[in-house]
Amino acid sequence: MASTITVRDMNQEIVRSCMKGMGPVSKSSLARKTGLSFPTVSKTVDLLCESGEVEEAGTEMSSGGRCAALFRLNPMYALYLLLTVENDSVHWALKDREENSLTSGSSEGNQEVLDVLEAKIESIRQRYPNLKGIVIGAAGMVSGGKILLSGGECQLVGMDLQDYFSERFGLPVRVINDMNAVAAGRWSADGQKESCCVCIYLGKNGMGAGVVVHGKLWQGASDFAGELSFLPDMPGKLRPQDKDFAPSRMLEAYRKIIQIYASVLNPQRIILYRNPFLEGVLEELYQECEKVIPAHSMPLLVISDDYEKDYEKGLMVIAGSLQRYDK
Repeated sequence: MASTITVRDMNQEIVRSCMKGMGPVSKSSLARKTGLSFPTVSKTVDLLCESGEVEEAGTEMSSGGRCAALFRLNPMYALYLLLTVENDSVHWALKDREENSLTSGSSEGNQEVLDVLEAKIESIRQRYPNLKGIVIGAAGMVSGGKILLSGGECQLVGMDLQDYFSERFGLPVRVINDMNAVAAGRWSADGQKESCCVCIYLGKNGMGAGVVVHGKLWQGASDFAGELSFLPDMPGKLRPQDKDFAPSRMLEAYRKIIQIYASVLNPQRIILYRNPFLEGVLEELYQECEKVIPAHSMPLLVISDDYEKDYEKGLMVIAGSLQRYDK
């Protein structure tokens, strides 16, 4: 038999999930939408109001009887600090749970990255006591909260950032590879239509990919999935700073990578984030891919300008999976 606490928490999660994305709503409407009894909904909403997670938001228009009170999720109840790290560059944004940005900024090259991260987290925590979680996106191979490999010099390589910051600040922390965050954001932004979507980005540290399959990030057994520089014949050719990098061969590199994903995962869509090497070549890329991929299995190729937007969205999606609520 389930404990009273477990049942209470389950009811709160049902009501919370129902209210997410909605405007002000009455208890009776919540009872109809959730299938819970009115007394259960009423008690649950009252508990959420006591904790500050839900707030009153006026009353319904009168139809002759007593006006019912309306309630909504309090966007300021839970704030999340989103941080991105690439070599010695750090960007941050503090968002409420409706994804409104309260503050943002960046720092580059003046201090050690770890010092910048610690100072920013401490500053935000002091100013915003309702900070509920931290998500760090990092350019490089990330596994189990550690940055195992980075395309450039990075002080954080080999450090368990997840445990370090969680113990240091007493908050849930998630560290994730940048492309996995991007893929999660794109999937969410697209309305989760495809059963499989691949996102590919070429940046300063090279080319990487993120994959979502049936609504879940596919990171592989050791979070190695998407490390494209380890593909056969690719080492040294997917990072603009490397001596073997050749702009004239980028079309062929993209074709090979698309062919691999089409053969192994058979995605409906592959998102290619814009860079100078993709300008004006989409039609040619399709033609090259169609030489080696059957027409009925050819994924839709989309060139997107939304890398930063999808990245931030993905970090927020991951923040939503943290343990956010006090028990």
